[in-house]
Amino acid sequence: MVKGMIVLAMTDIVFVFIFLPASLFTAAFKQNLQKYVLLLLSLFYYACGSPGHFVLLLGLLILNISLAYGIDRSKKGKKWARGVLILGILLNIGTLFYYKYFDFFITGLKQGADTSVTAKEILLPMGISFFTFKAISLLVDVYKGTVVLKKNPVYAALYLSFFGQIVSGPICRYHEFYKQARTGKGAKKVWEMFSEGGYLFVKGFLKKVFFANILSLVVVEVFSMDLGQSSASLLWLGAICYSLQLYYDFSGYSDMAIGVGQMYGISCPKNFDYPYVTKSVSEFWRRWHITLGTWFRDYVYIPLGGSRVDSPIRLYFNLFVVWMLTGIWHGSKGTFLFWGFGYFVAIAIEKTFGIPDKWNSRWSKGIYRILVLTFINFQWVIFNSRDLFTGLRYIKHMFVGYGNELADHRTLILLKEYGIIIVFAIIFTMPVVPYVREHVLSKWDKKQVSGVITGLMMGILFVIALSFVVAGQNNPFLYGNF
Repeated sequence: MVKGMIVLAMTDIVFVFIFLPASLFTAAFKQNLQKYVLLLLSLFYYACGSPGHFVLLLGLLILNISLAYGIDRSKKGKKWARGVLILGILLNIGTLFYYKYFDFFITGLKQGADTSVTAKEILLPMGISFFTFKAISLLVDVYKGTVVLKKNPVYAALYLSFFGQIVSGPICRYHEFYKQARTGKGAKKVWEMFSEGGYLFVKGFLKKVFFANILSLVVVEVFSMDLGQSSASLLWLGAICYSLQLYYDFSGYSDMAIGVGQMYGISCPKNFDYPYVTKSVSEFWRRWHITLGTWFRDYVYIPLGGSRVDSPIRLYFNLFVVWMLTGIWHGSKGTFLFWGFGYFVAIAIEKTFGIPDKWNSRWSKGIYRILVLTFINFQWVIFNSRDLFTGLRYIKHMFVGYGNELADHRTLILLKEYGIIIVFAIIFTMPVVPYVREHVLSKWDKKQVSGVITGLMMGILFVIALSFVVAGQNNPFLYGNF
């Protein structure tokens, strides 16, 4: 983790066996009472994960809720309401900048000028990036009138601090969070919500333990080794495994977070939609970290004019701003800026030439899909490298290897040891499970049987995965770093 520790990560034994079961008792409470208990549990969760910043969280909660209600009680368009909105945005962005980028800024300043200001080695508050974006979306949506705040501020406080989403998202909106998922009365609908949420939680848990954690063993070994002792085959293996690890790690967390919320009747849109089946770079970002992409679209890209601008230069400017901010949001390293700039260039090219939509040939579209996946893989190498120079060297030697026979031999050993996991990891990046459920299990005369079989298989796999965690084979979620 980056300068911090998450005590109750969703795959930790304490969370699975103590915190989650205890919190699920709130599902039996009346809805109004449940919100109070969930808020207390969320505050407790944050106090465990980031105790040094608990007062900061309370302060930000009070500040943002006060500003939101202040805006809500004014008429849209009043100058003072707009001023309150701007103040709120600046305070949230300022807080994020201080904790996440102050040291980076001071270090760069000292290199360019003689200054007595020194870096403070500031500890990063848990989930500060996700909290900031949710807070800004709340203020903006209230100002626009697209959401109506509930009279009780507990609802806004729970939205901002809910333990299922505060660490790594998804960046759910207020109106989505309180969407009436439990329409209709009776225990049947509640049970359906609970069972679907449980399924998502287990699904995400399995992604994390069986794929992300195991693939990380290959990734850590390859990315930490001296490039001079590597080979092209070993570097390709490491790069592919990291692309898979990051997907299963983050989509696994998203599934668990959405599932936990759903068990309490809290809604949140999906955050991943099989991104590696993409046909273009633009489509990839409509499938990967969907809530972050829609946040930048709604609060940055569209307000700047989006794609509906008269000048191509303005379009490129809008894309540039969005992708530079996306890179900066992930961190202060130059690798993230370069990563964001790479996506800006690729998406700008696609929009300019209509790639691949204007192509009619299946061959050209197929080849382009391979090129897109290769480009995304290179981007993840940059993303995971300690600095830009190392990342570019890594990519270079994926093609111009050192011909190290020992490294090639190590590649074969890793493939022999983890090859089955890698193959299944690649297979499940495609919508295999939904296809089986829709076209195979749904054809059975007794759907209850298919449901029982699915539940039984998930239960067995969950127990096996728990044994892995109990044995200590567990890693923190990667996106907890952001």
